[in-house]
Amino acid sequence: MNSSPLRFLLSFPVIAALILGSVIAWTWIDGHVARSAALILLPALWVVLTAVWWVLRGKGRRLKRLGVVVLVGVVMAAVLAFTVRREGSADGTAFPKFTWRWTKPDVVELPAIAETPAPKADVGAPPAGVADFTRFMGVNGDGVIPDAGIQTDWKTHAPRELWRISIGLGWPGFAVAGRRAVTQEQRGEEEYVTCYDITNGSLLWSHKDHARFTEGMGGDGPRATPTLDLEKKLVYSYGATSILNCLELDTGKLVWSRNILSESGTENLVWAKSIAPLLVGELVVVSGGTGAPTLLAMKKDTGEIVWKAGVDGASYSSPVVRTLAGKEQIVSVNASSVTGHDIATGDVLWTFDWPPNAYAKVGQPLLVGTDRLLVTASYGMKSHLLQITKDGSGKFSCAPVWTSTTPRTKFSSAAVIGNHAYALDEGTLACVNLADGERVWRDGRYGFGQHLVVGDHLLIQTEPGDVVLVKANPEKLEEMGRIKALSSKTWNPPTLAGRYLLVRNDREAVCFEIPAKAP
Repeated sequence: MNSSPLRFLLSFPVIAALILGSVIAWTWIDGHVARSAALILLPALWVVLTAVWWVLRGKGRRLKRLGVVVLVGVVMAAVLAFTVRREGSADGTAFPKFTWRWTKPDVVELPAIAETPAPKADVGAPPAGVADFTRFMGVNGDGVIPDAGIQTDWKTHAPRELWRISIGLGWPGFAVAGRRAVTQEQRGEEEYVTCYDITNGSLLWSHKDHARFTEGMGGDGPRATPTLDLEKKLVYSYGATSILNCLELDTGKLVWSRNILSESGTENLVWAKSIAPLLVGELVVVSGGTGAPTLLAMKKDTGEIVWKAGVDGASYSSPVVRTLAGKEQIVSVNASSVTGHDIATGDVLWTFDWPPNAYAKVGQPLLVGTDRLLVTASYGMKSHLLQITKDGSGKFSCAPVWTSTTPRTKFSSAAVIGNHAYALDEGTLACVNLADGERVWRDGRYGFGQHLVVGDHLLIQTEPGDVVLVKANPEKLEEMGRIKALSSKTWNPPTLAGRYLLVRNDREAVCFEIPAKAP
């Protein structure tokens, strides 16, 4: 009997391929945070181990075989170095995007912005169906949008595209007041705050700073959605390098500006400043850099610093106002903790130690019931449901109700609807029981996008570019409709300003009008 096939099946390269291939398959089925690293590194490990095995089994020919291996390795490395270049990451798994060196970079051609554009202070009333959307993830920063009376059956009542424009680099969303839709974008070496007419996409005004943040995997440009003060008609923008601007909403004229990291003497985060400024009372609050202070509060009108607070480094999560244990306070997710702060003084009321990780905490803290917070992350960090209490002496404390490996929110936040949380768990939509943190189901690969809560629906901006409307059903995934909105990697949050849906990425922006719900 010829045993050569059996000998081949039991050879080291085959056995190693089966083992390493199984590990790769498991990481992708599970949605493991290291799946892209496994897909890149484990095949390379197999090649190295196979080469070592081949050299060692050569007996008297080992030196000759080693020379062959080295020569082949050098030639392959040289070929790759001269023919292929990396252009950031292909998606949120951090899998590199490769292209041929002789191809031109895919650059969006943008219309020039005049050095001194004539702002239109009076642009007229907004059309019927437009509502204000003043900050990242809505007025409360929790992604919950008031009922705008929109159709939820998109299969028979599809949204209508109103306009589409090219836009600069960056991952912010839009903030909307009337007809004005404000965002940030990178154009060359200038970081812009831009204001567009929501009815037609025309540029109303712009403000620029000479600043550019560059990062190989996450891309260039600003990350943070501006925040609007409707009463004072002001815009607060926070650039990637920590330039905090206060601008007139009508004209874009600069009122005041500060460089937060420069003034506080701390370093920028690996993936840049990405938080939305928080407006509370007469204060605008932002987070700092890699060290203390964690938060800084300034007067909205002048930019004068009122207080600095916290000893932890910042995260990528935006500070929000929550009422917990009967007290309205600022809640901040930090590099290695979650803290509650007195609004007037910044004093730390309570702290939950959340050990630091080499990667990022991004998700917004979400109110569950009256005195509980859901905080979520990924990169191997666990999510927690926290209980905030206050004793008879007025002292606050924080303790976890449960700790769970789900949901794993990498670039986005969870959404609380009823007794369940919904989240893009490593790119796949998951439903989690808030009673115990156990996952109910996981289905629908939407990638590392963002979402909003609209009634009992999730409006999901997928990473590939589609926008999907999903019914919040704790029993199963129930997709209600889908539109082809964008066609490339999209990490920007969507904006739902009444029935007007604004989405964008680092290449283009588009506005849809969603039909009104029947009376």
